[in-house]
Amino acid sequence: MPLPLRRFEKDPQALEELLRTGQVRRALLPAPALLLPTGVAALDTALGGGLVRGHLHELVAPAGAGGTALLRAALGSATRSGELCALIDPADSFDPAHAGIDLRRLLWVRPRDPLQALRAAEIALEARFALVAVDLGEIAFAKRKAPPGQVGQVRLVRFEARRQNSTPGGSPWARLARRAEKHGGVLLVLVRESQAGAFALATVELERGPALWEGRPGAPGRFLRGGSAVGAVARHKRLAPSGPIALSLPVA
Repeated sequence: MPLPLRRFEKDPQALEELLRTGQVRRALLPAPALLLPTGVAALDTALGGGLVRGHLHELVAPAGAGGTALLRAALGSATRSGELCALIDPADSFDPAHAGIDLRRLLWVRPRDPLQALRAAEIALEARFALVAVDLGEIAFAKRKAPPGQVGQVRLVRFEARRQNSTPGGSPWARLARRAEKHGGVLLVLVRESQAGAFALATVELERGPALWEGRPGAPGRFLRGGSAVGAVARHKRLAPSGPIALSLPVA
């Protein structure tokens, strides 16, 4: 029997119950409130409208490919729409003078190391920030054997593909994905190489493109106006991978 649509207008909890029990799949419902735009229209289209609340998203970009610019664009879009955001910045690389982000709605956290960064992300998700952005682009993760007595600590900052000694659910990415799902926040993680794997709802990959100059080649007084990159949604649990996306990026 068809579901009475008028019922949901008066009782939204009935629809939530259908979503929770799996009778209706969330991906098939037009629900703009569940999405946070990245601020880049072409990327939002490839993501089905934007970043999905309650999920981990991974942004994989080498240095100079625009990963930081996209992270800032997402923070700017969210804060301008009135959302509260947190930026976890262990490398202390964020410039608060950068235009486009409403700093009144941004919590800037500068942890000492990756271990503290991941814990700070958990706390921010538990505090119900709408977008928690973690900039790990300048962090080199250790790939070493755990010294005696420090197995639990080192496991949290080791991200090898092979985890023979790890316990089920022991991955920090699994824990962060569960926190995002439980508290309804978007977790956006910038890394140089993919780390979260299957724990991410979507993985966006960027490649560096040519710089954008103003003026004739070889002429004096040319100005660097920005950079370019080619991006793609390499993997998405609900959508097909996208084709190449040309991106123009402002100078930081």
